[in-house]
Amino acid sequence: MTHPMSVEVNMCTNNAADGSSSSCCWLCLGDGPDASGMPLTRNCSCRGSSGFAHLSCIIRYAEIDGRNSFQSTGNIGAAFQECPNCKQEFQNDLRYHLERARVSFIEKEFSNDHMVHLRALIHRMRVLDVKSDVDKAEGDQICFKMISIIDEMKGHPSMQRDWKSGGFMKMEAVVLYVVGLFHMNIGSEENLREALDYFRRAVDLFTLLGDEINMMTAKKNISKVEAKLHGVEVYYDEGSNLKFSQKQYNYWFEKLGEHHPITIRRGELYAHALYCSNQGVAAERLLTKLAAISRQVHGPTHNSTLSAASALKDIKERRVFIDSRKEWFHALRYENDGLSCVVKGPVVESAHGYEDHMLTLSLPIADVLPAPGTPVVCHGLSERAHLNGKIGDTQGFNGGQFEVHFEEAGLEPAIIKHENLRIVFELP
Repeated sequence: MTHPMSVEVNMCTNNAADGSSSSCCWLCLGDGPDASGMPLTRNCSCRGSSGFAHLSCIIRYAEIDGRNSFQSTGNIGAAFQECPNCKQEFQNDLRYHLERARVSFIEKEFSNDHMVHLRALIHRMRVLDVKSDVDKAEGDQICFKMISIIDEMKGHPSMQRDWKSGGFMKMEAVVLYVVGLFHMNIGSEENLREALDYFRRAVDLFTLLGDEINMMTAKKNISKVEAKLHGVEVYYDEGSNLKFSQKQYNYWFEKLGEHHPITIRRGELYAHALYCSNQGVAAERLLTKLAAISRQVHGPTHNSTLSAASALKDIKERRVFIDSRKEWFHALRYENDGLSCVVKGPVVESAHGYEDHMLTLSLPIADVLPAPGTPVVCHGLSERAHLNGKIGDTQGFNGGQFEVHFEEAGLEPAIIKHENLRIVFELP
């Protein structure tokens, strides 16, 4: 069945490479503001001149699609959440407005379907900014509404009977988690204590459901809240955090695919955990892959691409300890046939106001010690010549020697003299 507003996107295409001129709404074909004066908008992964539309047209299209989808599937489809042209999720302001429109649409036409209603409210909660008084007030109302709906559902004998098998317990757990997250983000002592209660209840349900990923995520947030309440730093066991981040990344990779923004974000967090565990090579390889995927699928200006590229830039900074100065610098390059290293620093917590005072120095390589996890390559080895050219991460340092963990499978870690290592500034 063809939707009344279905229009092929190529009817709006033109020769504007960036879509900045001559673009039109792919739904109504208008190239100016809509009747209310709102201009064309686009906030998905479309590029060139495609994907532009009026917010009002998208909402109208999503409502038509939602009614048709509900008749055939019992759900309202993805038109409020996903661009039908590039098949990627909307983001930023456009997503914010569409999530509000989705809630309004469902409450007007499908409020009796509690699961559909709750899914829409959960999606709306995820785009609210608790720093805004308006959003915070709306969030409070949605939290009350979601808990009330869950209580109402529990009053239905048929739902009670199938609470676990029918997916209702999972929905309750997610609602509790989302409400907890809302209170945690507000951050007052009262809200933090409420967050603890909701997270703990969510953990109990996720445990009953055998949902390890969400259970671990809720437990991690409990640790964050408890640390805030006691005014201490959150303690993370690097090994446990690495395993948790890897599990999360693999879970979303299998569930949504490698190109989805959620997967890319989880990949960033996994790369950060690798980096903190002194596995700089693996972290950089992963972020390079994520940034390339996001750039290809979502475009260079998409949030996912910008975030992955920023994380990659940070991780590629080669921190070194200057022994003669007892300070941390950034290594930039080698010169004098590798006998000297150009460094810039000292490294400070915040660059604001310090950049003008940073020094750029050329120092003997013996004075420049790579930080743990720095990608290095072996050279000049005679007895273990098979390691020359092999790339690995620096680990422990003792008496002028580094323990190096190699990237290549089958190579055991080795103790290598400082003089036989060179920092790898660009991984091959």
